[in-house]
Amino acid sequence: MKTDEKIFKSAEIAPEIIQAGDSDEFIIRLVIGKAYTEHDSRIIFDFSSTLGTSCPTRQVNESSGYIETYVNNPRVEYNTRVWDLDHKHFVGKEHRQSREAARMVVLDLSSGLKAGDTVELHWGETTGGFGPGAKVSSIVPRPGYRARIDVRYFASQDKGMPDNGRDYEGYTRPVPDHIIRLEYKIEPRELKRLRLIRKPDQAMLIPYDRFWNIAKVSGTDFEADAQCEINRHGTLKFANKNVNVISNKTPLTANACMNEVYEGNNIYWGDVHTHSSYSNDCFQRSAMDMTPGDLMDFARFRSGLDFFAVTDHHQPWDKPANHIGELHWEQTLEDIKAKSINNEFIVFPGLEFRCPRGDTAVIFNGFPSYEAITNVKISDIRKVWELIKDCDLITIPHFHNGGSLSDDEWYYPTDSRFEPVIEIYSDHGSYEREQVLENGRAWCKQFRKDRCAEHFLNAGYKYGFGANSDDHKGHVGVNGITAIYAKELTRDAIFAAYRQRNVYGTTNARIRLLFTANDQLMGSCIKNTDAKEFLIDVIGENFLKKVEIFKDGNLFKMFEPEGKAFKTELKFNDSAISNWYVRVTQQDNHIAWSSPIWFE
Repeated sequence: MKTDEKIFKSAEIAPEIIQAGDSDEFIIRLVIGKAYTEHDSRIIFDFSSTLGTSCPTRQVNESSGYIETYVNNPRVEYNTRVWDLDHKHFVGKEHRQSREAARMVVLDLSSGLKAGDTVELHWGETTGGFGPGAKVSSIVPRPGYRARIDVRYFASQDKGMPDNGRDYEGYTRPVPDHIIRLEYKIEPRELKRLRLIRKPDQAMLIPYDRFWNIAKVSGTDFEADAQCEINRHGTLKFANKNVNVISNKTPLTANACMNEVYEGNNIYWGDVHTHSSYSNDCFQRSAMDMTPGDLMDFARFRSGLDFFAVTDHHQPWDKPANHIGELHWEQTLEDIKAKSINNEFIVFPGLEFRCPRGDTAVIFNGFPSYEAITNVKISDIRKVWELIKDCDLITIPHFHNGGSLSDDEWYYPTDSRFEPVIEIYSDHGSYEREQVLENGRAWCKQFRKDRCAEHFLNAGYKYGFGANSDDHKGHVGVNGITAIYAKELTRDAIFAAYRQRNVYGTTNARIRLLFTANDQLMGSCIKNTDAKEFLIDVIGENFLKKVEIFKDGNLFKMFEPEGKAFKTELKFNDSAISNWYVRVTQQDNHIAWSSPIWFE
């Protein structure tokens, strides 16, 4: 690209177009202009580093993302380093890099650069034949997505660092003498599978590439017995929820209808633990640029969700760097008001709160002021329940961060309406129990034995089970979603379903799960009787592997279904006070967990 200034005659990046998840050597080429300083200078290359992207590195030259600098002027000396925004230091032998936040390259150049000289940064160096190139993002979060690299020029090596990546109260990021934004377009890959999502009143056909991006689809890829319309994200909408779709080339999955599944209640799907670029870690670690409004569009038009919440990090007791900020909060509320529509798509305000208990998503049925959520007296989750009084709320704890309380210590509200559900699955894996077979946890994830569903059941707490994505990459509604039973799609109806624990979580599959005891829906507390009658009714998106029912956290009985559907009734005498829940596992390892039922 040509620049308007005389600092650089030109600045460009090649290649300018690449497919998601691909690898190549990217060359950032700067041609020096007449106004470039004659003294020592500093150029900072500020990368975005979304999911799958190779962070620029100087550690191992055989690894993806290795960077090398080329300066054509032999009299100019230079030093290339990588800055870690998490740890606030340069990466080296004495300072290891974090997993994600080492995304900033600092190039210090001695005096002597002349007009017409060239400076090149090769990201994914392949010269010599041993480098694999740099891998680009596997996510295409919105149509026409272009990843960016900001080139920040400083006319002195005394300026520009340390760089915390953004402004916040009490800190102003160094202002460069000149800045250029370079972009390269990331395109989705070819169609790999089709997914038909049936809602209570319509159906969506989603064409996926290998990374769950929206692939291009043509009329020869499928046949349908109803007309459809395509939205700007590339998914297809059918007014007829019972549409019959046949795939001509690729695998196709479809879920059962979700209307009037139990006593006039429909099943609606949501994700209420997600993060936008307003979260400090999203911007700091990956320079993710999806706003709350962008995520809402993704959730509705690409993930096919019915309800949604953005829960950006906000710790009112902490330093300003860990506040969402008033401008961002107000913009979030504006986006919600613009995009939330009763009986079509419901969006809640929310935040993620950290305290000694660990991490908790806080969801509001209303629009609290920034002053209300930023009271410095809100020092732990108990103060959230006590002090945020101008808005109805529920809290949903999750367990990737186990907190600092002592073993078996737990903060629990005196009013059960505040916290009816725990998150037992997200992109961090399963927190159902310590030993998990399918869809477990990566070894790097934290785990405490007293921070899982099995423990809370045995300890006597009454929590329903939900799942959310905890997405930080702009890919919401993919890893963990929650199903609720409700007669209408409104904020009040969704909150009522959570508080009655008429919810269940899945890893993402739209498994239709009905679980009742003595004609009472999952989540119910029932007066204990000797005669116990259970109904389990399941229709999967894929072939079922097993259906298990648990009593008091222990496996009671396992069924091995044939096909995608399974239904059974269990009748027996059992006088014990107990709790029961169902876990459904498909052959593809996708799982659904019902909320428990308690006999008291």
